[in-house]
Amino acid sequence: MKNKIRSSLTHEFYFNKKHPFKTFYHFFDREQKNLALAGFFFIIKHSPVWAMPVVTANIINNLSNAVTNPGMRAQTVQHIIINLIVIALLALQNIPNQSFFIYFLAKAVRQIEGSLRLSLVRKLQQLSLAFHDRSHSGAVQSKILRDVESIRNLIMISMNSLLPAVVTFIFAFTMTLMKEPRISLLFLLSIPLAVLLIKIFRERMRETNAVLRQDMERMNENISEMIEMLPVTKAHGLEDTELNRLEKQFSVIQVNGLKLDVLSALFGAINWVGFQILQILCLAVTIPFALQGRIGIGDVVLFQGLYGSVLNAVSTILNIYPDLERGLEAINSIGEVLTDEEIEENEGKEIVSQVIGHIEFQNVYFAYPGTRDHAIENFSLSIQAGQSVAFVGPSGSGKTTLMQLVLGLRRPQQGHIILDGKDLSSLDMRTFRSFVSVVPQSVILFSGSIRENITYGLREYKEDQVIQAAKMANAYDFIMDLPQGFDTPIGEYGSKLSGGQRQRIAIARALIRNPRILILDEATSALDVESERHVQIAIEQAMQGRTTLIVAHRLSTIRNADRIVVLERGNIAETGSYRELIRNNGPFNRLVSLQEMNRGR
Repeated sequence: MKNKIRSSLTHEFYFNKKHPFKTFYHFFDREQKNLALAGFFFIIKHSPVWAMPVVTANIINNLSNAVTNPGMRAQTVQHIIINLIVIALLALQNIPNQSFFIYFLAKAVRQIEGSLRLSLVRKLQQLSLAFHDRSHSGAVQSKILRDVESIRNLIMISMNSLLPAVVTFIFAFTMTLMKEPRISLLFLLSIPLAVLLIKIFRERMRETNAVLRQDMERMNENISEMIEMLPVTKAHGLEDTELNRLEKQFSVIQVNGLKLDVLSALFGAINWVGFQILQILCLAVTIPFALQGRIGIGDVVLFQGLYGSVLNAVSTILNIYPDLERGLEAINSIGEVLTDEEIEENEGKEIVSQVIGHIEFQNVYFAYPGTRDHAIENFSLSIQAGQSVAFVGPSGSGKTTLMQLVLGLRRPQQGHIILDGKDLSSLDMRTFRSFVSVVPQSVILFSGSIRENITYGLREYKEDQVIQAAKMANAYDFIMDLPQGFDTPIGEYGSKLSGGQRQRIAIARALIRNPRILILDEATSALDVESERHVQIAIEQAMQGRTTLIVAHRLSTIRNADRIVVLERGNIAETGSYRELIRNNGPFNRLVSLQEMNRGR
């Protein structure tokens, strides 16, 4: 399967799941200019390596001639000095050209690395909730950090080791072919040996790398969970339990990592021994040529040097092969994200420029992947613009799923959701959501100032808007009591604020956008009575003039809702105002009575 993934720039990333080498090759398409310059400076700076055997052979041949022809000593010395000057100049030029080589190479590699990470983050923003449901955040983080780093290392190894090895092989083979074609045949023996070794070890290395990569992803998942669970772990004295759980995971990685290291070492040892034998064979073959006068004594050294270069080149390729496999496995890993097709399709759909707020559900069905029962079943409901509707019911009754359907985060398998007379599936959800604000149960704040959290995502705003949103959220007074007012840092995840204060900041963040549709997902369920009262006042102010959908846990907080919808297993059990439902003595009345009874205890 071949995919082209749109990146942050004008180019595209090409992915071929069956042939990761092709994917790797196409990474270079993005930085052809910088990589071409890096290759140019590499050839210049690496020239002493190729020239040294030739210069050494020339010097030895000249010395040999001087011994046999004493009258040519002056000319011989001159030739030797010229060769020494040439190799010295070639060595000195390595300093500037090495710097240029690394500059252009690093520039290209860092650009590819940054674009890959940005493409992963962009794709994660586009992927549906179904993908995120089945993917652990720790594993995804491992792809963004560890796997992209492995790909960067793969490119660096290719340019720093693979390219020199290939160019050196071509140069040495060509030189030998020109001087003595029969000896060049010996050089070709190194190729089948290398191919045989790769064929023997390739599958085992690929499998071991894949297992180790999956182990690392699971380790990241476990570490992420451990950090999130620290308060619970400490509260229940379960530190040793967590340590034992992670110790087992670390042990698995240690064992599988050791297998890969031993396999790589065996692979390297076998290719070293094989190539040493070939080097001896080359010496044995060239000696008769020298004794017969077909080549000079210095040429024996030349062929030894050239063949040594060839063997070193092939050996380098074999030695870096385990690193190449790790890099290719990393390409497959990020390809799992970048080629995933569960994305939210918005291209070509109608741009939403205005929202009135009339929402209608028409025989909607929705079931989560891998489940038999519907979370929402044959659901029909009409919500008028500006109306406040509360959804109540036991856990698993479908309240949050309905909110996700309204936001377009999930799509109904049957039925339709109509917004202002238009099917939601025909609209560009990115533009629609600019008219919607959500206040979740678990408030998510970042470690900036209060102002930065309220204005999160807004490119332009006025100070009056910030103040007005804070006042509507019943947050202005407590903000002004803080040392730096709106500029007060709130700590990681808002740790310096109380639960009620964090909730009111979240409401202010929702209101500053002046949404036409406001979704409140159990916004008071985790608060104490005093905080709940402040937040409830903020909610009542926020609902005015907006279509408001409320998922309620505390039923006392929805007395003023225009309508209450009681859900049971994804169906409407009853609907009406608070007073009507209390008089009906139905499911809602029983929920209220049960909640009051629990409070009384």
